[in-house]
Amino acid sequence: MNLSYKSTKNSLLLTGLLGAATLLSACQTSPFAREPMPEPRYIPTIVLGEAQTLTIMPNRVACASALPMQCLLAKSSKDGSVFQVPYDWIDDFKPSLGTEYIISVRPQIDEAKNSLTGHWTLQNILSQRMVGKL
Repeated sequence: MNLSYKSTKNSLLLTGLLGAATLLSACQTSPFAREPMPEPRYIPTIVLGEAQTLTIMPNRVACASALPMQCLLAKSSKDGSVFQVPYDWIDDFKPSLGTEYIISVRPQIDEAKNSLTGHWTLQNILSQRMVGKL
């Protein structure tokens, strides 16, 4: 065999081995690579806001939401605005259909975000009265 043939054969063999090693190492993960970590679960710290007086209307209405549910109509004594509250979002309050309530409640606030959660905590039922069909 001629010397130049052996030299070419050896360099091709060496190039092939280096190429194979490069391809195999590319498929491996680095020992320094980190597994992706999920975001930590956010758990709000709930505090109660200032007490407010609400009038809860005697009937329920369909909520303006993506999910079908019933809402209470609540009227604020502070500014007279009427808004919807999903019927189970006032803790410790189980209203009867056809009864108007005046209640003292405190809004639940996410302390870290400093924003209202939409839930309320009942302080007192100040008055209630049966109302005919509306």
